[in-house]
Amino acid sequence: MPYVTPTPPHNTGYIEYVDVFTKKEIQPSAGIPNFMLLFDTFDGRNPLESLYASDSQKMYQKINLYVRKGECLLEVNGNEAAVNANTLITIMPESITRPKHISHDIEYFMLVIYPKLSNMTYNDLGITYSNAQMSLRHFIAPVSPDHMQRALNIYNEIKRDILAPPYEFQGIYLRSMLNALYVENINIHQYNPMPLTGTNHSRQYDVYCRFLAALNKHSIEHRSVQFYADLLGISSKYLSFVSISYSNRNASGWIDLSVIQKAKAFMVVHHYSLSETSEMLHFPTVSSFSRFFKRVTGMTPKTFLQSPNN
Repeated sequence: MPYVTPTPPHNTGYIEYVDVFTKKEIQPSAGIPNFMLLFDTFDGRNPLESLYASDSQKMYQKINLYVRKGECLLEVNGNEAAVNANTLITIMPESITRPKHISHDIEYFMLVIYPKLSNMTYNDLGITYSNAQMSLRHFIAPVSPDHMQRALNIYNEIKRDILAPPYEFQGIYLRSMLNALYVENINIHQYNPMPLTGTNHSRQYDVYCRFLAALNKHSIEHRSVQFYADLLGISSKYLSFVSISYSNRNASGWIDLSVIQKAKAFMVVHHYSLSETSEMLHFPTVSSFSRFFKRVTGMTPKTFLQSPNN
């Protein structure tokens, strides 16, 4: 769904907090109002500059800022935080954040997560933060090229999915992708979140999230469950078990869904022809792509493109 500028939410209990991201001059690259906003410099804009004039009030969102190139100097709760190239800064809710310096060559992508969605993600993963971690208010860590690329792949998938036509279970898919990104962030920051309950299912869920993240990178070329099982170092049977446990969708179903969403994005967002889309997704012929599309969606690609909902 395209982003629509939201009206300021009513935050009973958060009256001293501010949602600077509802200002008209701050336009995200994509987003779902009151849940998640995405910002990046990929279209030449620098949304961070809009925060210079923000009021000195607490933000109640969680912010994940990935700097790929250049640097910026932030002030977080009165303390300076230098964020250089190949760095992730995670800023916890209830923090006063404002940029103090942004280099002209900066390249970054950023997610702003509202409390409701953040809580859903913690519940999905079965984790929470320790009081010691919460008290730090923000975390800074270097990001290896592999971790940065994985995070960027997931970010781009979330962005494409929000901008693509809506479909059944879209909310579940977006939450799963956000969960995968949270797992990447945990690995980048190298902190150990506390189990939300007495039973910790993080190992299985890590497999599930790594599988979804792998789909972003490889589903254009690979559509077999065995490929992803080998990539994760597990059996195909265990991969399907984990997938069904957390989503009621088997691994094969997730692979098909990932391919279909990429196909829709190619056709609707990028305006590729059927032959171009088929070639991009490595189908041997347009006919085989059309049969696959109809098997998964119940309609041919031509019928989908003629639908008024696109």
